[in-house]
Amino acid sequence: MKKLESYLFAKNTRPGLLARQIAGRPAPDDATLAELLCNERRAATRMDGSIGESLMDTAWAAWEIMDLGVDVVEGGLLRLVGWVVNVVEGAVAASAAVPLALPNGALLSSFDEALFAARCIGLKVALRARQGDRPGIVQRVADLASREQPTLTLSACALGTVALAPPPHHDHVDEWVGRVAQAQNGDGGWTGADRFHMLEGLILAGTRAAREVITRAVPGLLGFHPEDDEPATQERALIAYRASRIAAEA
Repeated sequence: MKKLESYLFAKNTRPGLLARQIAGRPAPDDATLAELLCNERRAATRMDGSIGESLMDTAWAAWEIMDLGVDVVEGGLLRLVGWVVNVVEGAVAASAAVPLALPNGALLSSFDEALFAARCIGLKVALRARQGDRPGIVQRVADLASREQPTLTLSACALGTVALAPPPHHDHVDEWVGRVAQAQNGDGGWTGADRFHMLEGLILAGTRAAREVITRAVPGLLGFHPEDDEPATQERALIAYRASRIAAEA
């Protein structure tokens, strides 16, 4: 954790700001930084509410703005969320470029996987933005919660989404955690799946069972040495930091 704190606390970025928040050590200008970061994302938004008509980019920008403390009723965020909801519900066609690099650094080479992952992030944004009672969103969540996914990567996407869903779908979280736990190797990792991507879904789950899986995975992060300032590296460092704190508390 000391190594990750040394790396993250020096960053004037969303991962750096969030790490300082988690540790209870905010910088004096973090409020100004949060506003600046939000404005950067708003400036990239088109009139239709999208960022380049990309579901992944638009949903991630909305997620980041919410991370930075903005409420969904704020104008710039509301436009982003509105566009994402329209895509998830099918009013706007969804697409995904391949290969698709997720914000956490995981790479998806299949179009079907990329589109599924983008839709999951879109659903997470809709749920976090309190749009979960919309009929279209309710149906998408119900379909997701009830279907086993063919790969661990997609299972982690689904787990992170179901974790934000209201009952009765949220009640399936431990089922999804159980699937992920069953596939975990002795070294705490997962064959054929990115460890950081798996941890991101488990962190969102937040249950006791998820924390146990996270604790088993953390020793495998000791070889992670973030050195560059790439967004994906910072995101992975933030995931590792959150996971490490969960393991330490356990």
